[in-house]
Amino acid sequence: MEYPFALGRRGLLALLPLSPVLAGAEAPLRIGGTGMALVITRRLLDLYRGAENGPGVVVLDSLGTSGGLAALRSGLVDIALSSRMPRPEEQAMGLVAQPLARTPVAFATRHDTPVEGLSQAEAVAILSGDTADWPRGGQVRLVLRDRSETDWAVMATASPAMAEVMQRALNRPGLALAVSDQENAELLEQLPGSFGLTTLGQTRAEHRQLRLLALDGVPPGLEAMAAGSYRFARGIFAVTRSDAPPLVQAVLRFLGTPQAQRRLRDSGFLPVTEHAA
Repeated sequence: MEYPFALGRRGLLALLPLSPVLAGAEAPLRIGGTGMALVITRRLLDLYRGAENGPGVVVLDSLGTSGGLAALRSGLVDIALSSRMPRPEEQAMGLVAQPLARTPVAFATRHDTPVEGLSQAEAVAILSGDTADWPRGGQVRLVLRDRSETDWAVMATASPAMAEVMQRALNRPGLALAVSDQENAELLEQLPGSFGLTTLGQTRAEHRQLRLLALDGVPPGLEAMAAGSYRFARGIFAVTRSDAPPLVQAVLRFLGTPQAQRRLRDSGFLPVTEHAA
């Protein structure tokens, strides 16, 4: 399926003065936000168009959660894909959220790295630089994210030692730094011996050649997450304005249908209704 256009954060800002929404012209529904949810959202919208004969939809390249919510507040997107619930001040601005799914956050490496899992202590040693090589050979190539990035914030809750070493890792010189979820996945795929964080959902939805590592003997799967034995996860929320038009509401309703939820689960996302059950 071809999409009318795809814009990054700078591209979106550059085109804002020419936006059809601002000009009052008819425009397709537009969605933007956290990068890890983009591909699964495009697939869900393919289902929606097929089932409902729905209109054109543009899913923008990664804006991040904050960028997506800012674009929503400004009327530049119709649905923001967020990795968190709107904050009280955002709710006061009329933003409302529909929880869609959760997916495990996991340490990951390139598919050919000879390792299946690690302990929290081993992860701390890698992040600190005390461990520079994999046990069966090869240099560890750490891929960093910004300190506010959701996957890193989630894994930092593992322990005080993990939180501390993750903060210190950001000050280590010469390491790869990924700006978006897609760039992060690409670096993890490309660098021999890579080590970083990603999600099961993004890895499956984008068919990434990555190996997600068991942590303390527990694989980062949907069943383990649902049972609580694997506790590191992040959510996807579809955020709209409280005065969203009927078309937006129709898309949100479709995202809660069994058809859409089967696609979510098949792609490594646990639908929120299953988690609640």
